[in-house]
Amino acid sequence: MELKDYMNVLENIGACVFSTVNEDGEADARYANVGVANEHGVFFMTAPTTNFYKQLTNNPKIAITGMLKEDGIEVIRLQGTVREIGKEHLEAILKDNPFVQDVYPDEEERATVQAFQLYEGEGSYQHLQNHVKEEFSFGE
Repeated sequence: MELKDYMNVLENIGACVFSTVNEDGEADARYANVGVANEHGVFFMTAPTTNFYKQLTNNPKIAITGMLKEDGIEVIRLQGTVREIGKEHLEAILKDNPFVQDVYPDEEERATVQAFQLYEGEGSYQHLQNHVKEEFSFGE
């Protein structure tokens, strides 16, 4: 598979587990929606009032994992470095995203969210039934 195929799997999963490190150096994890995943990385958003946002800005290292059950069980994992990319990228992330309305139903609250990009890192892909395991890297 190529990078675009791995990113397509990730984008089709939608909500993945995002892991960060809190201010005490302890692991923290939560579900977040992958807005866009492509050859430029993984794009997502969060509000500045969340612990997730604070952790991302204090330590840009994250891990993401998700599982897709469409054609067997596909598991994808990524780890790497994120950066805040500004509100100008939110439209592409929010476009046709069914989770946005549920998580940020208030337009005023939606206006405060910030976009992030996982711009470099490594990943692994597994198809459990087909016994496929592949590793890949992406980014600058």
